[in-house]
Amino acid sequence: MTAPEISSIDDLFRHSPSLRTSALAVVALGANLPGAFGGPADMLRAAIPALQTLSESPVLVSGIVETEPEDCPPGSPRFANAVAVLKPRMDLTAVGFLVMLQKLETEFGRQRGGVRNAARVLDLDLISFGDQCIDTEFLTLPHPRARQRLFVMQPLASVWPAFRFPGDPATAAEHLLMLKAAI
Repeated sequence: MTAPEISSIDDLFRHSPSLRTSALAVVALGANLPGAFGGPADMLRAAIPALQTLSESPVLVSGIVETEPEDCPPGSPRFANAVAVLKPRMDLTAVGFLVMLQKLETEFGRQRGGVRNAARVLDLDLISFGDQCIDTEFLTLPHPRARQRLFVMQPLASVWPAFRFPGDPATAAEHLLMLKAAI
């Protein structure tokens, strides 16, 4: 059985009416190298069924946007980016969920080490995990730079414009407007 088509946060709540926003995780997807499933956009599409295995409800995925590399080595190829919203399995803590995301990256062919922000076949960044605020050496939530990244805020605002980072009064749509105004 395939997962139902979920194209907005409203669809997600209609399909799973008992969901609470405090139980949802936001994951940013990125790729700028081809891999086993094709080009960067194909890699993102191939990652969705893998993300579904980590979720107790259908995964909401934004459209894929193509963006210029930010804070990457010179000559880095353009990125395909998207955002996924899901309800993490009950057996996963924020740290456990991050470990699973990193395992998926490795399974898709990502190689870590070397140059910071080097080109990659798949990047899965945990942006938020419910309303949790965490600051450890291994994990900081909400993601400390997500609000400054157009490649995160644009797809997030497209599927969940009213999303708010824990402790932040501004919505995803408002953060997107601020980012666009600064360009």
